[in-house]
Amino acid sequence: MSHFFTVCHTSSLNSTVLTAFLQFMRGKARICVATVAFGLGINKADIVGVIHLCHPPGPEHYLQEIGRAGRDGRAARAIALPLAEELVSRHSLAHSDRLARSQLKLVFSTLQKLVNDALSDIPPEIDLDHVDDLHVAMPVKQTVDSSDCKEESIETILSLLELQGGRGGEQHGQPPIVKPLLSLLSVEGYLPDVATITLKKRTLDKLEKFGEEIASSIKRCGIRVDGDQNDNEGTDQNSSKANPYNRSKYQGGTAMEKGFYAYSFGTYNFSVVQCARCMGPQAEPRHVYAALRRLQSNGELELALDTTANGRAMHLRMKQEGIRLFRVTEKEGIDGSNYEIDQEKLNGANAGVESIVARLTEEFSTKEKSSVSKVESMYEIMHQVSCCHQNDAEGDCHNDGMSEEEEDDSSHNSTFHPKKSTRLVLFQKLVENYFRDGSINNSGDSLLEGHRNDNASTKASDIIIKHFPLKNKRLLSCLSSNVSMLMQMLPQRPQEKIPMAVRIDEPKSTDYRNLCIAKILHGVDAPRAPLLGWYNHMLWGKYREYEFESVVQAVRKSFNYE
Repeated sequence: MSHFFTVCHTSSLNSTVLTAFLQFMRGKARICVATVAFGLGINKADIVGVIHLCHPPGPEHYLQEIGRAGRDGRAARAIALPLAEELVSRHSLAHSDRLARSQLKLVFSTLQKLVNDALSDIPPEIDLDHVDDLHVAMPVKQTVDSSDCKEESIETILSLLELQGGRGGEQHGQPPIVKPLLSLLSVEGYLPDVATITLKKRTLDKLEKFGEEIASSIKRCGIRVDGDQNDNEGTDQNSSKANPYNRSKYQGGTAMEKGFYAYSFGTYNFSVVQCARCMGPQAEPRHVYAALRRLQSNGELELALDTTANGRAMHLRMKQEGIRLFRVTEKEGIDGSNYEIDQEKLNGANAGVESIVARLTEEFSTKEKSSVSKVESMYEIMHQVSCCHQNDAEGDCHNDGMSEEEEDDSSHNSTFHPKKSTRLVLFQKLVENYFRDGSINNSGDSLLEGHRNDNASTKASDIIIKHFPLKNKRLLSCLSSNVSMLMQMLPQRPQEKIPMAVRIDEPKSTDYRNLCIAKILHGVDAPRAPLLGWYNHMLWGKYREYEFESVVQAVRKSFNYE
């Protein structure tokens, strides 16, 4: 039985979709409709065709997706039915991962705060200059909210810092010398960092007397939340630095909860990673989890891990070079709610941070340009193939330039494949040019010159994606009024009130301001301007028809427009 596989955008996987998929895989259904990600997991030999209903993000994705068909060696067909208007939305999505320089600086400031707070947990007798390994937990949701970076972008930043090279100075006009790669940190993965324990048999002091090392660590970093202020047990309840997630004391609750807390020996909140640091230089978060599970199985306590977004953190192991980079030797004005770094006292670390921020900015810019280039190349390929003359595509066929004698000889070969249509030959040649040198239109290629019409001689994407006319005063005045409307709304967002965050109305964050407004006007999703919250707004995607960079320039110019 022949099977078709259709790649399109649908809802998430559910029981009905799963049943249909199983029927397709077992040969009881001939057609399967799925998302692109769902389609990449198909491994069925007798699929004879793949139909695309949406514009692919690039030739690499398209080739991998149509590769689902023809795995049994038989001839297969790939059909693409996207609308030309889809280039606008796909072109806009290619800029979704763009970050402003001030956003990257905020992420590094977060790392500086985490490192310096972690160093404060180390006993005074240990020389901080000789600390080679330091465990820190970067709270994911808090970092996303404060920096307005997607979680995937933060993961990319951390992965780039795992192996980060340095550059030496220029000598005698020579280019900068690239130093060997330095390991600044190691990404250990996600973990639930916020833990709550309720003691059932004895207090932390008595557990400590029984030789439970974790009890003394909880006393150092934990915060009692059951409202009992008479028995502090050495815990600094008023210290916000003791727990980065500083929660308020337990208030209210059901009658059962009140009764439970009344007969307990204390309830504490603490950070698992911080507790591991307090246990000693060799301790790791897994040791804390093991000790807590053991005490729970013995009936000593009840453990609850915050598995929500508020308690989820990225576990980082800072290396010696990373500690040196992010460590601030002298700190002023540092408390749990407001962390400020005196730039004059960074002891040389600021220059290193600025260098890495500049390099990461270049990395993200290169990635953005590559995504845009892939979208445009995919559109150019599909446009030129569609413009190929119908009579050629339906009639004349080719066999990769074989002569008549070679075709006669190959006709006796049982493994010889059928002749290719003109559109298929043109598609293969365009893809070959793309992967060879990135140029789809090869001026010296007679095949391309002979099978594309006059409309395909120019870059088709430039006809749809226009540049914002900065000299058009009427249009620039309209955009300026739209920007003023957004500037009245954006500072009211809850994330703008976070003490340590990149903000729209700060003079040092003008690059973020311009980028944030341009994303809204272009309909690009961001943590502080999510699609579900802004989709119905009158300004969402209003200027999507213009090239994204030109919209950013227009927004920048609108603030100086009179």
